[in-house]
Amino acid sequence: MATFSQGILGGFSGKVGNIVGSSWKGTNVIKIKPSSVSNPNTLPQQNQRMRFALVGRFLQVHRNLVNIGFSDFKAGMSPTNAAMAYNLQNAITGVFPDLSIDYKKVQLSHGSLPVLAGATATVPDDLTIALAWTDNTGNMKAQATDQLAVGFFHPESGETAYFINCAARSEATVSLTLPAEWAGRSLEVLVFLTSATYLAGNSKRQSVSNTQWVATVTLE
Repeated sequence: MATFSQGILGGFSGKVGNIVGSSWKGTNVIKIKPSSVSNPNTLPQQNQRMRFALVGRFLQVHRNLVNIGFSDFKAGMSPTNAAMAYNLQNAITGVFPDLSIDYKKVQLSHGSLPVLAGATATVPDDLTIALAWTDNTGNMKAQATDQLAVGFFHPESGETAYFINCAARSEATVSLTLPAEWAGRSLEVLVFLTSATYLAGNSKRQSVSNTQWVATVTLE
């Protein structure tokens, strides 16, 4: 039963049907109590939970890269929330319950800095992955000093190994060594670039490139 504090036109506290009245810091507040859900486990709900779980786990292991790559993607949102919103919309493939992440569309970063040109990944030695690309310095905002960030993701274990500022755009190649326990793993190779202005503290979107999927490689 509801009670009125100032007559029928004043505030009230209590519940009438699905209307709930209360007072918060001297302000009368009226809320509509949400209807109970008779079946909280419908197929659309299962689908949404699975999508959130897939993207959430992927972004969690890449959180340090995401904090760089989505640092200024959208005002009022944290890097993780911005990355979650983007990848939920763009990087899920399949039909429930056969959903998976499309690594060719996933983004750990989002910006307008030019990406690498002609990027490739090979395994020249045990536990070593060599990346090569064409130096496209001077193409729009591409600078020789732009720095490469690389993530190697192992879908089966959900683990990633990443390298930040491991090469400059102008170097056109870098070789990276993975831990011994990663021998035999097939890895998704994801890269993006940050500019020298970003490293100097300017986190504008034009200081970061979109993420590129380069290849799937298997360590010896």
